[in-house]
Amino acid sequence: MVPPHPSAVNQSRFSEGRRRTRVLSPRAGRHIVRGMKPLRALAAALLLLSLLVLLAGCATSAGAKVIASDYYNIGNAFFDLGQYDKAVLYYQSALRVDPSMVKADYNLALTFVRMKRNDDAVAILKRLLSSDQKNTTIMAALGWAYHQAGKDADALAQYDILLALSPADQNAWYNSGIILWKLDRKPEALVRFRKVLAIAADDTDALYAAGSILLSMDDPQGSADMLSRYVDKKSDDVDAWYLIAAGAERLHKYSRALEAYDRIISLDPKQGAAWFGETRLLLSVVEDPQKGLDALGKALAAGFKDRDAIKALLASPQLLEKDKVEAALKEKDLLPPPEPAKTDQKLGQSTDQKPGQPTDQPPPQKPAQKLDKP
Repeated sequence: MVPPHPSAVNQSRFSEGRRRTRVLSPRAGRHIVRGMKPLRALAAALLLLSLLVLLAGCATSAGAKVIASDYYNIGNAFFDLGQYDKAVLYYQSALRVDPSMVKADYNLALTFVRMKRNDDAVAILKRLLSSDQKNTTIMAALGWAYHQAGKDADALAQYDILLALSPADQNAWYNSGIILWKLDRKPEALVRFRKVLAIAADDTDALYAAGSILLSMDDPQGSADMLSRYVDKKSDDVDAWYLIAAGAERLHKYSRALEAYDRIISLDPKQGAAWFGETRLLLSVVEDPQKGLDALGKALAAGFKDRDAIKALLASPQLLEKDKVEAALKEKDLLPPPEPAKTDQKLGQSTDQKPGQPTDQPPPQKPAQKLDKP
């Protein structure tokens, strides 16, 4: 991974951007009472079910299907309310009455996905898929259940089968891209997000993901193109504006970076990292010391305490008003201690040399620092 550009805002603020996981495909074929809120639908279904149970002694096969359908609808209502334990009970009741009700089986699997009972979900979905081998809705759910279970190779294989059957399924392209991103296979993930955008050019999730990946792959211009389209749709996304600011700094487009920081501050005046971003630019690049010192004061008032970023600012040879900056930091007890002076023990050897290390040997190279995975 390419390390951050020295002028970029502290990358740990946003790593490589958040990953957004699409909700699984809508539950096919459910029949909650139309036009009612979940609670009203639940009350109506419970009342109807209680009447049907009273007649259960004379129920026919058709009557059993009606009862199973009401169990199913009640399960859907509990699902919508987020009461997954109860939804499971009602879907299972529907299946006891009518084992052939595939939609209850499928919704039960989706409920297990929400509950992170991934093995239970996978077992049901594999069984359903064995009877309907080209059902892409089941494939999509199975792919994500595999991913949640930590079986990413199986998940990607499932999505690839799905996409061979349905190449315009943007959710499958997106979710498989998310998995590849998690595995740090960024070029492959980027291809999938571009596939989403070829299907739906304004897909905001794919725009954000592609912009984030491009910035981490040291393509700030490509990132800027994607994220500019994204904020045209979602202008109140603070994280996106941080990414835009970082990319603009790498491109030396400092006016655009300041514009991005201004936008963040307008959305949330307590964003100390944005105030500090303005501080860096105004005191070391744009050369507006008074505004820079004002921004520093607001950053510190907002609770900014990133000591690494502060140390980097003080080390900048272009820093203006260094004495005033140090005084403001000292007041908040954020002024880094002075570097200890090093004295040579003998020519070519420093005081922190390890015993037995030859004087002409270079220090061991540190491994490249990697940002957090998305």
